Amino acid sequence: MVLMAAESPERPARSESAKQRAYRLLKSDIVRGVFDMGERLNESRLSLRYGVGKTPVREALGVLQQEGLVEAVPRVGYLTSQVTLQDVEDIFDLRKIVEGAAAEKAATSITEETLQRLEQYHWDYDAGNRESYLRFLEENLDFHCTIARASGNQMLVDIVARLLEQMQRLVILRLDISGNLDELVAEHRRLLVALRQRDPARARAHMIADVTNTHHTALDALKRLMAKRHL
Repeated sequence: MVLMAAESPERPARSESAKQRAYRLLKSDIVRGVFDMGERLNESRLSLRYGVGKTPVREALGVLQQEGLVEAVPRVGYLTSQVTLQDVEDIFDLRKIVEGAAAEKAATSITEETLQRLEQYHWDYDAGNRESYLRFLEENLDFHCTIARASGNQMLVDIVARLLEQMQRLVILRLDISGNLDELVAEHRRLLVALRQRDPARARAHMIADVTNTHHTALDALKRLMAKRHL
């Protein structure tokens, strides 16, 4: 793979260290599908791509290994992690638990400012347009992370963000869930109504329904892909 210079989708902190820069950019590239599953990550190329030394790259790879996005193979080096059918089941099962709890807590503490921000999403998507699809996925990730932050529990936020990054990477690389987007948007709107009405039980139920719909669609897509490619 020929890698061009990386461009950050997010504004870096002014005091960002070389390690933090390498971590931020490499993680973004992995989540956004720049590297395929199981692809070897060459430290020299990454160093040139991100404009940092090899040591910060190696340190960033170590952190990403702890987060499950890369794996270290003896005498080979670092590879981007593979995602199996069981991984998908585990990711979505855990999402239902933690995001349901986050929505329930958020319903009693979410601010008017946050509600207005969530209600401003347009959820535009042009069928067949990959860039439009990727923007939708980015908005979806932000939507869920914002609700998690509204719960006031930072541990929940960290877990939700990590699970969503794994899911987003999987969808971008392998799966097409675009056929489910209309129902996903409808469930988002029902969830927002429950949050605005400060109804914890309904917020939890709609969040779980939201995640469950995507779970079923992602599993069906992965099974079709595995049947075609004999993965």
